[in-house]
Amino acid sequence: MKCVRDNCTGRSVCNVRACLPDYLLSLENKILEEADPTELQECSLYEVEFRGNRKEFYKDDNPQNLRIGDFVIVQADSGHDAGWIFSSGALARKKVEQRSLDPNNKKILNILRKASTEEIEALQVIETREPEIAEICRKKIAAHQLDMKFVDVELRFDQQKISVFFTADHRIDFRELVRDLASEFHVRIQMVQISTRDEAKRMGGVGSCGRMLCCTTWLKEFHQVSTDSAKYQNMQMNMSRLSGQCARLKCCLNYERDSYLEQLKKFPIVESIVKTEQGKAKIERVDIFRDEIWLHYEANDTWQCLNLEEFNRIFTRRN
Repeated sequence: MKCVRDNCTGRSVCNVRACLPDYLLSLENKILEEADPTELQECSLYEVEFRGNRKEFYKDDNPQNLRIGDFVIVQADSGHDAGWIFSSGALARKKVEQRSLDPNNKKILNILRKASTEEIEALQVIETREPEIAEICRKKIAAHQLDMKFVDVELRFDQQKISVFFTADHRIDFRELVRDLASEFHVRIQMVQISTRDEAKRMGGVGSCGRMLCCTTWLKEFHQVSTDSAKYQNMQMNMSRLSGQCARLKCCLNYERDSYLEQLKKFPIVESIVKTEQGKAKIERVDIFRDEIWLHYEANDTWQCLNLEEFNRIFTRRN
């Protein structure tokens, strides 16, 4: 999302055909209009986005007239880091509350300052070092014969810490690897085990729908997705098509699930048996868009399609 980082105000158009910073500002204004004024007293909270789609919340105790898209230097564990302001004020506060966090928590770190041109250039230099660091990490993992998949590496802005992201099916003893990497780079090494969903979120990409991944752009939390969501929507059980880049069921299968369940209340239960003049028939499938119910007569292997209104007129609905 380059428009965010360049503090775009309409000069360019992003993949969702809208300027993201301007959209977030309008969303914040909408929240301000609808919220109780007593709940939104001066709020100095900011959501900062780092490389790899990582986002954290910070506060600005010394108002610096910051806005969405600004590149800022923030406090970090025994050092400092750099990122882009993704949301601010009322909107950031709302996100904090949605995650059941305390906006007034004193442990929330500070934004130190707005980054200078030299610091922005320094970050670009740091980013050019990461591919080389990643390659060394891959070789070290292979040398130690660890059963883990390397995902990504992140060199902190102050170059005092390297975070290595990986996936694994079980607990990994990587103490020797950490010592080896620390002696190689002479910085602190943090090993971060993530899920396959977090891997897709961090790496980004385009889904089969042609849009950026939901987890990369707007989805805050991962929820359990079952094959029932696909069944309710009469989708074919083709796991390769139902799975996302994380090799798990697509999160979007849940988006319309409740709407389908509400509509299905009007229909008889699939696989239930009804008695007709032609004999017993099984309800094989329903189509909520066409209001159709398909019956299968096993005795003579024939099918019958009825409109929902006609079905209700002929049969007694079974809940």
